[in-house]
Amino acid sequence: MTMKKNSILWAALSMTAALMMTACSSSDDSMTEAPVAPSTSKAIPYTVTVGGDEATTRATVDGDNKTLKFATGDKLYITGTDIQGVLNLQDGDEGKTTGATFSGELTYDGSGSPADNLELNATLVSAQQTVNTEFSVDAAGAITVNYPTSAYCADVATAVQKYSRLTGTSTYGDKAFSLTQQTAFLNFVITFEDGTATDTELSAVVSNNSSDICTANVTTVTEDAKVVAKFVLPVASGTELSSATVKMGDKAALTITDASLTGKVYNVKRTQLAVCSYTAPTLVSSTLTYNGSAQALVTGGSATNATIYYSTDGNSWNTSVPTGTNAGNYTVYYKVEPADGYTGGVASTSLGSKTINKANGYVNLSSYSSSGWGFMKTNSQSVNISHHGGSLSWSKGGSKPNALSVSISGNTLNMSKSDMFEAVNATVTVTSAATNNYNAASATYTCNP
Repeated sequence: MTMKKNSILWAALSMTAALMMTACSSSDDSMTEAPVAPSTSKAIPYTVTVGGDEATTRATVDGDNKTLKFATGDKLYITGTDIQGVLNLQDGDEGKTTGATFSGELTYDGSGSPADNLELNATLVSAQQTVNTEFSVDAAGAITVNYPTSAYCADVATAVQKYSRLTGTSTYGDKAFSLTQQTAFLNFVITFEDGTATDTELSAVVSNNSSDICTANVTTVTEDAKVVAKFVLPVASGTELSSATVKMGDKAALTITDASLTGKVYNVKRTQLAVCSYTAPTLVSSTLTYNGSAQALVTGGSATNATIYYSTDGNSWNTSVPTGTNAGNYTVYYKVEPADGYTGGVASTSLGSKTINKANGYVNLSSYSSSGWGFMKTNSQSVNISHHGGSLSWSKGGSKPNALSVSISGNTLNMSKSDMFEAVNATVTVTSAATNNYNAASATYTCNP
């Protein structure tokens, strides 16, 4: 009996141990599985007000083309750390110029609830702006304005409504934003005084720092009896204009004032003047040699609706063709200045250097020889000299020059022989040195026995 009871107890203990092992085994298996984190994304109802300077807080222009207002379809994109959302203009606030209310839901992916000091960024998107056309939205909800590169806006109102980037910063707890315009608007008015007709289509190219930023066709119209082209180019605030131009078709490029742009309208008014025409002068092709008279250095150019000016020093200018008298090198400059109402011309330009050569020098004697200079003879001669004005000098030559005395006094050559017992058979060469305008020259007098 006792043995039977022990057998039953052992069987029971064995069953209990088996169950415990099974339980432990099951518990070990569950510990190896990755835990599933619960979602923390929360949808939070949120309402804010938008106010501030009326010139920088709305993106819709009223019918008067002056008043900015809020309009049906305006949206406020909110972004921040772990939070984003789109708020809609509250019904009844359409047409307001300040103090509009926007409401909707923000999605918060952080832990707990957003702190009151959580910084939020807001961007107002107008009812006239289309996603993926005038603006783009990234995964974080941030807005990028797609400024045009191949089209212009017809007027400022259209540009403001389609390409404004109105942004502001606040905190989650404050729930109030004051927005600032982050787009600059270049408002072009080009007046044509070069004969361009109304209803002419022209390619307008706006360039900045030698790079084209927008190219598109515009059509001229008549306004106040003048032919004009009007168009607006929106660009990002902070754009630095440097050597910027606007070029209408094949006409001369018009400069745009250098500036660091901010969020406002810049009126760019320029006049496309008629271009003057001219034929540039050239240096004379013939060889010039000093002749004592003024000689033209260039073949004069011609101009229509402009004046050609000449200079030989780059400082003093006149309309007369430049001349040179003395031998030497002359650098000639010219410039073309358009008449009133015309453009074009050319700044001071060097044509290069033209040379007037020195003339051949000359020495003429009143006689060139004499006899009676032999043994047992005395002789003296005075000969007049005419020459080109250089310094005079003389030199003796021949087989027997020693007994010959020579001097020059003024323009007179003096020669004498006082020793009758020594024969003279000599030449006297008179030289006039080179001057500014003449080369050196010589003439020879012969003393025969």
